[in-house]
Amino acid sequence: MSLSKDEQRTLDEIERTFRDSDPKFAASFASARVGRRQRITGYAAFLLGVTALLAGAIAAQAQTAVGVIVSLAGFLAMCAAAWWVFRHRRRR
Repeated sequence: MSLSKDEQRTLDEIERTFRDSDPKFAASFASARVGRRQRITGYAAFLLGVTALLAGAIAAQAQTAVGVIVSLAGFLAMCAAAWWVFRHRRRR
């Protein structure tokens, strides 16, 4: 359900007043939103890595070299995603 124009205008005015009254506190909310997006991106990349790891294990049954390469790529993607998530978590 979307807001009416009057409600949206009132909400924008409240946000503007909030940012003007305490900019440091308002900035902490903006950075938390960015951190949440980065965590979600990291989790999604981790799941893609798990999927590639499993696909490589299945592909190894038919062609060993292809399966090993795909599994290795999946493992590296999982490690990179975990590093991405925990690197941003430590900064807080």
